[in-house]
Amino acid sequence: MQNLPVPDQHFSALKQAAYQLSTCTDQIFQQIEQAEVLNGIIDRIRSSLDLEEIFNTTAIEIRQLLNVDRVGVLRFFPDNEVNKSKFVAEDVAAGFPSALAAQAYDSCFISQFAAHHTQSTVQAVADIYTAEFSDCHIKLLEQFQVRAKLIVPVLKGTELWGFLCVHQCSGPRRWQLSEIEFVRKIANHFAIALQQAEQLEQITNQTALLAETKAQTKALLYQKTLVKITNRIRQSFDFAAICQIACDEVRQLLTADRVSIYRFNSDWSGNFLFESVAEDWKPLVGVSPTIEDTHLMETQGGRYAKNETFAVPDIYEAGHSDCHIALLEEFQARAYAIAPIFDGERLWGLLTTFQNAAPRQWQADEIELLAQIGEQLGIALQQADFVRQIQAQATELKETLEELQQSQIQLIQNEKMASLGQLVAGVAHEINNPVNFIHGNIGHVKGYAQDLLTLVRLYQQLDPTSETDLKALRQHIEALDIDFILEDFPKTIASMEVGTDRIKQIVLSLRNFSRLDEALVKVVDLHEGIDSTLLILGHRLKTCSDITIEVIKNYGELPQIESYPAQLNQVFMNLVANSLDAIEEAISCGKLGNSDQPSPTLWITTQPYDSDQVEIRIRDNGIGLAPDTATKIFDHFFTTKPVSKGTGLGLAISRQIVVEKHRGSLVCTPNPDQGVEFTMRLPCKLPIDS
Repeated sequence: MQNLPVPDQHFSALKQAAYQLSTCTDQIFQQIEQAEVLNGIIDRIRSSLDLEEIFNTTAIEIRQLLNVDRVGVLRFFPDNEVNKSKFVAEDVAAGFPSALAAQAYDSCFISQFAAHHTQSTVQAVADIYTAEFSDCHIKLLEQFQVRAKLIVPVLKGTELWGFLCVHQCSGPRRWQLSEIEFVRKIANHFAIALQQAEQLEQITNQTALLAETKAQTKALLYQKTLVKITNRIRQSFDFAAICQIACDEVRQLLTADRVSIYRFNSDWSGNFLFESVAEDWKPLVGVSPTIEDTHLMETQGGRYAKNETFAVPDIYEAGHSDCHIALLEEFQARAYAIAPIFDGERLWGLLTTFQNAAPRQWQADEIELLAQIGEQLGIALQQADFVRQIQAQATELKETLEELQQSQIQLIQNEKMASLGQLVAGVAHEINNPVNFIHGNIGHVKGYAQDLLTLVRLYQQLDPTSETDLKALRQHIEALDIDFILEDFPKTIASMEVGTDRIKQIVLSLRNFSRLDEALVKVVDLHEGIDSTLLILGHRLKTCSDITIEVIKNYGELPQIESYPAQLNQVFMNLVANSLDAIEEAISCGKLGNSDQPSPTLWITTQPYDSDQVEIRIRDNGIGLAPDTATKIFDHFFTTKPVSKGTGLGLAISRQIVVEKHRGSLVCTPNPDQGVEFTMRLPCKLPIDS
């Protein structure tokens, strides 16, 4: 068959039609391929909640489908002053720099186009050098070799979230309408993915918050239980009550079938002492015999001796020996959790929690709660031991205190007897002289009286008319030496009267000193008490070596003061007696009394101190005191005197009387070479609470 030539115009039309058909076919295939990619992205968004995975996979598929050099997801941060945008996903062809790795900030683009893109405007640039870009923006695009770009905004609701960026780096490119629409659709679906992610984040946050709230509520309940047990331990010393409360609280809180406290014996067998058990389960306390767990007995407490807790969800899945399972079956236990209880460093027992009805997966916070309560029970155990020790010590201290009180009473009685001895000795010495004088003259007075009475009887029997009777009377008178009797008898009577006055004065001073016939509190003249003291101790003013101690009294004009006079006189007695002791010791040491040495002297000075106080100073030039000794002079049982010469209570009692009873002060000013001065200050009016 002969081929007829085709006219050129027909061939050209046919060629053009074929080209159009090919282009149309390519577009159809491209649209089909875009639709498949878009559907895949939509399915991925629906099935996955991982934004990073969605962004990265989509970037890869867009770059391959559109045959571009770079596809990236740029996120916009309008509130960030440092970096307002950054790439969060990218796929870039080999040979071109990564914008994701560089994380460059395009301030020019953000300031010029961000607000414009919030209106969902797409930016399609075929060539950056023909677009009206600023120099700084072009410079940044050149850094990443961008020649053409397609920028589609990604909105989150009405807010600009970021941009889907498509870059052509190898040269200019005119973007097809279908390509722009394809990228815009993907950006729209990104918005859906963002909303899903936000919803997921909210749900996740709410779930986490709910879980955290439940955990906090649970932790709060655990803490309240722990605090309740701790407070009970602080408030009560009853260990049994504390243990029972702990069992009840833990069982209720953990909804367990049994919580018990197990105590080890010396051979590491044991017994249940306390428990809280639900209904329908047999009790173990007081019913079960002594438990002999061979493992615990052989290992002396096993892991619990190392302060370890142990929890078993199911005894039949824990690998226990048959004998151990049999023992647990006697306890009706299917699952258990155990915490040790220590008494100091010694394992005392176990806090056991049993789940009997079914297996149980124990939570970490439940085991921690058991461990903490076990620690608190250990504290309660130590506290109970301390209480028993304290009670025993208290009993011992009470007995010791009673013994000390008896000893103190005896010592005070001895001090009183010593003071009384000084008082009696002084009184006896002062009374002795006048009594001896009176006693020595009684015989003379008796003889004088007898002679005079005899003379009177003779005179009564005299016959005035009888010369014989008159002669006998004259002879009797001559024999009596009547002139001497008449002269000596009145003198003797007068001397005896002086002696009785002295005795009367001493008795009056003794009464003033003791104040036994007066009320406890009385307004008195202190000088009377001081003078009475000096009178009673007058015998000590002349020592055994016939050296007289001089007393210099410098009395001021003192008002009468409210006081306990008998007690103050006791203070005067103690202070003066101590000064006399110091002077006598200085005389015996040869420091006083010789011709070339000072005379032994006692100074007593009184004066008003202020408007409502008086001051009494008693100073001697005796042996003196060292300063360190003077600080102890008022301590109970402290004395500088030899054994059996002093009790160490006189000055302590004196200070107690002055300070505590009269609200005054008593101080000692020592001088090792010139004796000691005691200064006492007393209020003129006693405080109401004295």
